Amino acid sequence: MLPNRLILIFLLTLLPTAVAAADFAVVVNKENPVETLDRNEVKKIFLGRKTFWPNGQGIDVVLQADGEVHQSFVLEILHKSPRQFQMYWKLALFSGTGIPPKQQPDDQAVKAAVSADPKMIGYIDIRQLDDTIKKIQLK
Repeated sequence: MLPNRLILIFLLTLLPTAVAAADFAVVVNKENPVETLDRNEVKKIFLGRKTFWPNGQGIDVVLQADGEVHQSFVLEILHKSPRQFQMYWKLALFSGTGIPPKQQPDDQAVKAAVSADPKMIGYIDIRQLDDTIKKIQLK
């Protein structure tokens, strides 16, 4: 019994380190007037339930195809595993209720897509922020 507790304690101490390594930032085009979003709004956007910005423009979503940043974002904001999120969009596509967001392979590709489209929203590793995009403050 004691070795199992020690293993559990050891694993729990590693968890905050792993999560901190994959901090993300939700980003939009610099021309987008939105400065802050509620986490629930972000969830709705990435699940295709909110499709228009306050100014009436449609929202274009871009995801990272895989990796730590994607996993961290999906777990923290969408409260799903990456597999559940993938299945969510497969079901939406199959049932005709939605089209999955665009995917990019990495932070640089997401930044390029977001900086080229005023309607786009995405997420990147927080360490990759620069002046080509704007970070959204999450409430």
